[in-house]
Amino acid sequence: MIIKRDLIETLKPFLKRKEFISIVGPRQSGKSTFLGILKDYLCDELKVKKFMVKILTFEDRKLFAQFDADPVAFINSYIPANPEGVFYLMIDEFQYSVNGGQKLKLIYDTVKNVRIFITGSSSLDIKAQASRFMVGRMLNFYLFPFNFGEFLKVKNKRMERIYYQNSEEVFNLLFKERTLKEKSGSDVFSEEMIKLYEEFCIWGGYPAVILSKNENERKKVIADIYNGYVLKDIKTLLDLATENNLYLLSQYLATQTGNITVYQNLCQTSGLNHRNLKKHLNILKETFICREVKPFFKNRQKELSKNPKIYFIDMGFRNNLMENMIGLEKRSDAGAIIENSVFIRLNELCENMEKINFWRTKAGAEVDFVLHVRENAIPIEVKYSNFDSEKISKSLASFIDSFKPGHAVVLTKNYWGSSKRDKTKIFFAPVYYI
Repeated sequence: MIIKRDLIETLKPFLKRKEFISIVGPRQSGKSTFLGILKDYLCDELKVKKFMVKILTFEDRKLFAQFDADPVAFINSYIPANPEGVFYLMIDEFQYSVNGGQKLKLIYDTVKNVRIFITGSSSLDIKAQASRFMVGRMLNFYLFPFNFGEFLKVKNKRMERIYYQNSEEVFNLLFKERTLKEKSGSDVFSEEMIKLYEEFCIWGGYPAVILSKNENERKKVIADIYNGYVLKDIKTLLDLATENNLYLLSQYLATQTGNITVYQNLCQTSGLNHRNLKKHLNILKETFICREVKPFFKNRQKELSKNPKIYFIDMGFRNNLMENMIGLEKRSDAGAIIENSVFIRLNELCENMEKINFWRTKAGAEVDFVLHVRENAIPIEVKYSNFDSEKISKSLASFIDSFKPGHAVVLTKNYWGSSKRDKTKIFFAPVYYI
């Protein structure tokens, strides 16, 4: 079953540009399948001839050895004798190429009428092998596991249509500063949406997990994804990490989701000194397992000096580390799971850029996320409970009083609404529409 990914819509405006394109994301997030979706779009919608599009993988060591030996001859060997327009070459698992960026630059500068798309499962490798040599010549995009909308494409077509109608409104509120349409009260679709959203928050978005037929199969697939991650990605970075230390670190981070990071505790749990701990955390970031979120301050230097929070990029991966796949209604960490799920979506919408912070004062006031859009700081509070009226916490009120944002957002379990505090507009929306 092939599921159309939202990334295809993001890519469409860039497909006729001359820059090469890189698509990076976690292992097993669907990058190989996405290349097939992209090929179909090129052929069916842009009317590119099928023989003018070729997909390869550098999992085939013979192919990447040929590419490394003579990249120009390698590319020319696939271009037809009588080409019709631009030739599209898609290379999966490009991170295996040695000095791949220099070779792509040579191709870009010397071979005419060719567009290359590359994928990779390690941001660190892609940066090292490609991006630094391709400045101004390559556009970078991210493909993460399924978001909730893509999950609904598999699980419930009716709810999928409703989701995309409403999520566009929430997106426009966050990123285009448009006011929500007048809605007030409980979301009419909340009962069905909540059930699906909570399933998504437990099992995550890895395509193979979502497409599994039963719970036992899902558990096996998630375990295999972790093992594949360790075996294929981490063991290529063994000068920085050992498998056992990394597992202990990852497992402890899973228990600390949404909490301020205390590096001393991480060192004690993982058996790593501070220097090696930082390297291990960087590996988790660059291989799309976790990401740090730094605190929000007006003083940028102060922000850099304070401890971050760490969130996972997929909740199924995180819950598997916890060895706990039971439903939210029976979990003590339900709030942390929803908060992390919101982060995952915000991170995707921000295209993995440094646009997300959290806010916390010495007195204990805290706002879950502060989203930076142009010059504005938008506070986002996650309150996974049933609302029957517009109400905000003392923490959010404190942030509004201190920073006077144009608007703020409260993500609820079921409720639409709006209110004002001084000049700040406060919007309430169900969390599953983010």
